[in-house]
Amino acid sequence: MRPTTLLAVLTAVVLLEAGLNSEAQDRRGAALERRFQELDTSGDGKLSRAELGDAQQHASWDRDQDGFVTQAEVREFMSSIRRAQSLLAAAPPATVAEGIDVDARPSAPPAAVPVANSRAFAHLAFARDWVPGTKDGAGERMTGTETVRLLAHGGRLFAATGCWMDLPYGRRDAGQPPWTGPQILVKDSAQAAWRVDVSWPMARRVTAILSTRFVTDGEGQALDPPVNLLVAGPISSRLKNTSVWSRDDASGTWAESVVLEDVEGGVRSFCTHRDRVTGVQSLFGGLASGAVCRAVYDPSVPGRLRWDRTPELSGTGRVMCLAEANGVLYAAGGIRNETPLSGGLFRRVDGASPRWELVWRWPHRIVDRGDEPEILRGLTAVPDPLRCGQEVLLGTCSYPGVIYRIDPARGFAATTELDIRKYFAKAFGVPALRGPCLSAYNDFLPAADPDTGESVHLLGVWILHPAGQGTPEGASAWYLVRHGDGTYSHGRVFDPAHPVPNPPRGLLAARTLAISPFPEDKGRVLDAGGFDCARIESRDTAWIYRGEIAAQTAKAGSQGRCFGSSGGVELGSVGTGGAKSSG
Repeated sequence: MRPTTLLAVLTAVVLLEAGLNSEAQDRRGAALERRFQELDTSGDGKLSRAELGDAQQHASWDRDQDGFVTQAEVREFMSSIRRAQSLLAAAPPATVAEGIDVDARPSAPPAAVPVANSRAFAHLAFARDWVPGTKDGAGERMTGTETVRLLAHGGRLFAATGCWMDLPYGRRDAGQPPWTGPQILVKDSAQAAWRVDVSWPMARRVTAILSTRFVTDGEGQALDPPVNLLVAGPISSRLKNTSVWSRDDASGTWAESVVLEDVEGGVRSFCTHRDRVTGVQSLFGGLASGAVCRAVYDPSVPGRLRWDRTPELSGTGRVMCLAEANGVLYAAGGIRNETPLSGGLFRRVDGASPRWELVWRWPHRIVDRGDEPEILRGLTAVPDPLRCGQEVLLGTCSYPGVIYRIDPARGFAATTELDIRKYFAKAFGVPALRGPCLSAYNDFLPAADPDTGESVHLLGVWILHPAGQGTPEGASAWYLVRHGDGTYSHGRVFDPAHPVPNPPRGLLAARTLAISPFPEDKGRVLDAGGFDCARIESRDTAWIYRGEIAAQTAKAGSQGRCFGSSGGVELGSVGTGGAKSSG
């Protein structure tokens, strides 16, 4: 039997044993020992990464991080699964919303690519602003395989990084620099260099970060003054608990608040919401383990966040995004299987005993490895282009590579607003594009053109240029600009001084975008960051670029019916980017 097949069998045994009674677990324990011995080709009673054959699984099971997996460590992993299952099962059951067809198919993509005539945020001159593998002014090493999020807070710009797939580094091989883990970096002014704010050596990635303002305490009493808080969620299978860390802006230190004990993974998304019945404002965390948990502001507890120990929602795949629209909180959990409540778009019904209802399940494909075809990303509320004063939800799915507009006022009818591959195929001048199509890794970023005042939303994408690796076009990253009427334009992240960075893979993906918070930039600077390891071992591939808007590059328009729409143009006028320094 091949090592990969043996690993699959061993993994299945692990997961099965986690859900069995004691007698059945004894039987499965014997099977576990047999499979373990078959993989242990050296006969030393432990599995190296080469013997296990799966680096990610090895990192999850190697509890003491000594580079080897023992049977005791595998059993501890199984015990943690059982503990997590017990905690997550305590969540109140969700229901299917009455009178709504939760499996309604979205509309077909528009026959013609909906291209805007506005040039807002489409022509920027980018330059590299940060290089991983270097040291900051205090001598602290800055690392990362991915820049996961850029975010303004308290007049500064923060960056969350990840070290996913930096596996040789994580093994602490001889001669390697000290392992930093994922980090929060901070930039204090437009001209300042990036520096380390905090590192988490036991984590693998910072998957969620949010700057929020609390206006009430846990009893619904107003806070005077309101409290601004920066919160982050480092994630790793090596962390025993699911925790959130919050920053004390006065001291610059971070404090941990435990969300769920003995539940590994971490928080994948954040959103604040004020209950329309109780008046209490809460921070909600969407968990990688498929749950939604709630915290209130409490200055007397560590991290100033007091978490309910029972999730409000559980049983879904990764909760990739949370958003509030028209005063209602929504959560998008990955669709684990064809059971209706195993995932989809859920809405919260506020009250003293809140509950969650399933309102829509996007088209999906259940796969054995990975969950990308099962999840929705970037959930964001935007003004309804057809009805003034109302909001609709935007979300993206890499399968089949589209942007959906979901309308709560029409029974959550979903409109396929854009076929992303079709858009870029036309823009690049090719009949069709193949390959990855991830977009809106975090959300759709609201922005206003500094010259015209036009309101737009920006989202990064991972799309492969047909020029291929090793070329300036293929090494660039790309992003989309959504205009108020649902038309689109695009931009290119490219520094002519570094035409092929991260050879041979390039920038690869724009995971995150942020408008510079610094007064001297006057809203004319767009910061971008990203890379996507795509399960390929990587080292110091994260990036941050700074893009400046030239004066009077955009023409107002494309704002939608409530804003004065001016229609779109043929895609040919958008251009293909080519070797220009901005797209």
